[in-house]
Amino acid sequence: MNTGKRCHLCHEGVMRKWDELSDEEREVVKRLPGSADYEAVEREAMHQWCTRCWHESSGDETVV
Repeated sequence: MNTGKRCHLCHEGVMRKWDELSDEEREVVKRLPGSADYEAVEREAMHQWCTRCWHESSGDETVV
């Protein structure tokens, strides 16, 4: 679990799981490019987002 880890892309934001996002942040995530690449259930269960730069991590990258 990488909750609370810094975003490896912008190095300033914090990666958050779906249930840690506010309702407004979830609406942003739903509209991000690439959302069609994964099922909504998979994204909600396995992915994390940086709410500063909106980088999406599927857990394959190393988060610092």
